[in-house]
Amino acid sequence: EGTGIGLVVAKRLVQLMGGAIGVESAVGAGSEFWFELASTPAPTLPADDAGHAPAVPARGHRNGFRTLLYVEDNPANLKLVEQIIARHSSLRLLTAVNGDSGVSVALASRPDVILMDINLPGISGFEALEILRADPAAAHTPVIAISANAMALDIERGMGAGFFRYITKPIKVDEFMDAIEAALEYAQRESAQIT
Repeated sequence: EGTGIGLVVAKRLVQLMGGAIGVESAVGAGSEFWFELASTPAPTLPADDAGHAPAVPARGHRNGFRTLLYVEDNPANLKLVEQIIARHSSLRLLTAVNGDSGVSVALASRPDVILMDINLPGISGFEALEILRADPAAAHTPVIAISANAMALDIERGMGAGFFRYITKPIKVDEFMDAIEAALEYAQRESAQIT
């Protein structure tokens, strides 16, 4: 039982998104609520005049490819990041769709930087980070959180857990690439100190 305020809020949200909402009720049988929203295409990056994304070399990395691992269960987010990374000729992207496989790929492939969603099937991004930090082979790999959890407390918790950076969705390409560049430079410094 409730006051019905949730219905008012839901109706207003649906209307703000250009949708429709309704209810069908029968005494003694219950009520069925529904809403309809227009579908939208997945996010994409604008292409250059030739119809494909221009290749942009990553700054400051001359020796071969740098490897990124993106752990993300949302296909639209994966596709967007793939499009962003495809514009950088010296970056190679690996992907995993849940926290467990993300940890496995990270330990097997030893990427330079890991991009980690927080809300993942199986173990969360926080749990995956904890496992990676406990493994000597991955302990110093910079892990960037990419999450829709955008409240100040979420960001503070992420940084306190040990993420290198915390990026909120929707992704802002400049901020995203700046974070990757900083993480790659950090990884290069760490690698030089180990060897």
